[in-house]
Order: sequence, then C-alpha cells, then structure tokens
Amino acid sequence: MHIIKNFMYHDDPYLLPIKKLDYRRFALSYESGRKAAMWIHREHGDLFPKHLSNPEIKAFKPFPKYTDKNQVSEEILLNVISQCKVSDALHIYNLLDTNVSNGTKQALLELLCFYNCKEYVIKNLIFEQWFTSSKKNYVWQYENEIKELFNFLKTQDNSTAAAAYNIMICGLTKYFKVNDAWKLYQECKKKDIPFNLTTWNYVIRLFSKVFNKKKLNEEYIFEFLILMNKNKVKPNIQTLNAILKMVIELKTENVKDIIKHLLLEFKNMNIKFSLGTYYYIIKGFTSYDTSNSQDIFIQILRTLKNKTFTIQDPMDNNFFKFSMYLASQYNNKEAGNLIHELLLTGDNYKFISTVVMESDYFNSYLLLLLSTSSIKEFFEVYEKIVPNIYVPTKQLLINIINELKSCDLYILKYLPRLWSDINTYIQMDLSIKLIIIHLMKKTISSTNSSCLRTTFINAALDCWNEIKNQIIRGKTNKTIETNMITDISILLLHGDFVKESIEVLTFINKSDLCISVMTERQVNELIDLYISKQCMKGCLLIVDYLVNLGFSNQVDAIIRKLQNLPKFTNADRKKLINLVGKQVLHILNEKQLN
Repeated sequence: MHIIKNFMYHDDPYLLPIKKLDYRRFALSYESGRKAAMWIHREHGDLFPKHLSNPEIKAFKPFPKYTDKNQVSEEILLNVISQCKVSDALHIYNLLDTNVSNGTKQALLELLCFYNCKEYVIKNLIFEQWFTSSKKNYVWQYENEIKELFNFLKTQDNSTAAAAYNIMICGLTKYFKVNDAWKLYQECKKKDIPFNLTTWNYVIRLFSKVFNKKKLNEEYIFEFLILMNKNKVKPNIQTLNAILKMVIELKTENVKDIIKHLLLEFKNMNIKFSLGTYYYIIKGFTSYDTSNSQDIFIQILRTLKNKTFTIQDPMDNNFFKFSMYLASQYNNKEAGNLIHELLLTGDNYKFISTVVMESDYFNSYLLLLLSTSSIKEFFEVYEKIVPNIYVPTKQLLINIINELKSCDLYILKYLPRLWSDINTYIQMDLSIKLIIIHLMKKTISSTNSSCLRTTFINAALDCWNEIKNQIIRGKTNKTIETNMITDISILLLHGDFVKESIEVLTFINKSDLCISVMTERQVNELIDLYISKQCMKGCLLIVDYLVNLGFSNQVDAIIRKLQNLPKFTNADRKKLINLVGKQVLHILNEKQLN
C-alpha cells in the first residue's frame, strides 16, 4: 500500500496534490488534528473528566503527574517502562530513590539503551513516518543514569551482570559509541561473559565500524560463527545480513566464495533469506565481479519471481531502490520489469518505506523504460504513475524531452501532457521549454485536431509572455537561439496571433541575446504564413533580418514572391528599396505595380 491510497481527497482529482511539497503538506495536515489532540491531552490532561469512555479506554486517560514517593511503586514503574516512556520512567525511578529490584533496574537499562534520546514513536502516525527522513540522528543521552545502573548491575550475580553487559554493548553500538562498545566487548572476552543472539548481531556490526575500510582475511569472518556455535547460540537472518554487510564493507578477500559459503551454511540451517540478504548478495557480486555481474543479477531476480516477503531486517527496505537503480545502470529492461513485478506481488510494496525511497525507485524505473522502450510503451507506464504515485524530477523530464527529439512520428499526442507536466510540477528553464515548442512546430501541420493545435499555439503564447515578463523585470541575460524563438513566431501565426508574432520578430531583430540564425525552411514558412495573412509588415521584418545578415539570395527570392501579390503597393516598393537598396530595382516589375 502506498501513500496515495490513504489521501482523504483521493475521490476528487482536482484536490490531488501536484507538487512534491504539496504531497507532504496534504499528508501531514491529514494527521495534524490527531497530533494536536494528543498534545492537548498530554499537556492539559487536568482539563478533561476522569472517565471519558465507558468501558474505559486507557488511551483517553490522562497520564498522572507524580510528585511524591508515596504516589508511585515499582509496579507503576514497570508499567511505564512497558509503555516506553523514557522521561516518565526516569522520573518515577528517582522518586523511588532507585530502591527497586534488579529485574526492574535491568528493564530500565534496556529502555534507556534502546530508545535513549527519543520517546516511543506512535506507530499510527503513518504519514509522518512516510515523510520523515530515513537518516537517523542518534545522540547518546542519560549517560549518568545509564552508567549508574550498569555499574550496579555488573557487580551482581553472573546472570544479571551478563545481561547488563549484553544490553550496554547493544546500546552503545546502536548509538555509534564505537570505542566504548569495543572496550566492553574486549572486557567480556577476558571475563568469558556469554552473549545472547541479539548481542552477537550487534557485535558483528560493531566489528565493521571498528575495522572500517580495512581488508580482512576470511578467518576473522568465521570467528564469530565459531564462537556462537561454541556457546550454542543459533544465528538468525540478522546474523547473516550483518556478516554479509561486514564482508562487503571491509573488502574481504575472496568475497564471492565467502558469500556462497555463508549462504550454503545458513540455508542448511533452514534460515529463510530476507530481501536484505538478496540486497547484500547483489551488492557483493556486482561490486567485485564486473565480468558477468549483470547475468548474476538477472539470475537472482528470476529466483525471486512471484515471491512475497516479510520484514525481517531494516536493510530489507533497501532492496527495491538499489535493485532498480542497478537495472537502470545496466540498461536492462528485463531486470526492471522483474523488480517491478516483484514489488507489486502480494504486499511487497511495504518495503518502500519513505517518500524519498519511492521517488528514487520510480525515477530509476522511468529512466530505464525511457531508454529501453518505445515512446508509446513508456507513456503508458508514465501516465499510470504520474502524478498518482510519483512526481517527476526535473532531470527526468529533460531526459524525456531529449528522447522525443528523435521520435518525430510518434510524439504528437504526448506533447500536451509533457507541456502540462513541466509547467505543473517544476520550474523548467526557458531553453528546455523552447525544445518542446520546436517539437510542436514540427508536428502542428500534420494534425487536424483543433484541440492539439490550440494547445500548441497557447504553449507558444505562454513562452512569449514569459520572455516579455523577463524583459520587463530585466532578467533577460541568457542567450536564446534564434531558430528556437522563431518557432514561437510560426506557431503564433498558426493561431492568428499576428501581432504577437511580429513582436517576436522585432525582438529577434533588435536583441543582442539572439544567437545563430533562422533556417531557410523557417524563413520560407514565415513568409508563406505572413502572405496568407496578408501581413506585409511581417514580410518586411524578415527581409530586414536577412539583409542585416547578408543573405542576398534569400532576399531576392522573397522579393520575387512579394512583387506578384495583388496588394503589393508602391509604398511597399519604397520600403523594400529602403531596406535592400536600389539594386532591388532590377527585380521589381514597375509596370505590374502601375
């Protein structure tokens, strides 16, 4: 299930967000009322009646404020710990003068090491989690309280001390206190303190951080598994993923052989691989063996076809984004289709866990389709995804526009959608818009659709108005290719915007920002259109432009066309002589004029 399906406005397309920022605003505002109610209930619980529901609902009861030792007990403290309320648990613990059982102290230490700097996240705020950055900023807090609890517990019986060491190593590793965690690990090795499975998994991650970017022999890798086996601790999928991560990050020798050996060992233990496992397998094989990495990549994807997965490891969420990126880099359409089919199998979409991940995935997928599919096939997918799921990036739209340059026969019906998208979703540079205008100009003569023609003409008018606004604001400091802006003038003439077309030509003649020249085809097209509109002023502007550039051959051809017009007057003749000079007299037919 992706985020769009949850929008309260899904039944009204006019209320569908059209910009990335709007998606976030709409989604967060959807939950803002619930968050506001929760805040009021938490901060001003005394304003509410004691019994808001019958039967009683615990969530509606305001959290009691304890100020005296007589108001609290160890049972209350354990209840607060079970609700993962860090600050409240510490407050009650201090009210009790730390006079609680070892088991309760152990539970409090676990809470501080696991959540530490943040309160328990309310899981039903799905939109906030969706738009929250996946990057975690861990800050180790409550250091004095943690140190006091640990120093006490490690002096108790062996079982209690071992549990305290296990908790501390996990917490310090999670919050990137690498040196402190490594010291505790060395201390545990000397004292022969046993580790549980969770601690072993954290120790493997710790090993990666301590020996960051150093090449290690495979004996170090299997040392953990040997020690776990010695202590009769059976590894799980998190163990495998942690070791695979370490193997890849530490650039271990014989990476491929080690990965194969690990997979075989864990398969024999009937441990089902997670998507995170396949993420590391693909990363390991494609990073260190470029000879047949693409074939291996495809083989792995084929083995996953029609499978559904459960979330077993945080790294599971990286699979789809990374795999689609890799398929795009390989430019392999089969790989992209296999990945997308897998994403849509069962409830696998749950592995797209944030809006950033979703955006990166679909950006890679559409780029892949753009380079490997026909324009028709590409837009069939594009129109399903945009904007229902994904808002295109500027670079993707530029790539689409550049791809359309070489597909003249097939692009006609897609230009209106593309023009709408670049004006709706992003701020596109004028130079890119002019490319679409050029494509519209090339295809407008081949369409009989009045709707398409109107869209193309309005697009040209919008472009010209944008240029005029830049002139007024004094922001026209970028050069514009003359042949590109000439297309605006031609499109305007197709819609009887003669005045605006002449404004464009006047700008071309007078502006220093216009570089290069009109093509001969553009000149002839403009002349024919102005003649059909009986607009001599436009024809003379083109003659003036050509004279300034020294294109005498084209000027002579135009004069021959003009002199045969029924409405070519002596006044027009004089204007031509002023523009071209008296050498034009040998072309003009005075008798015809008289």
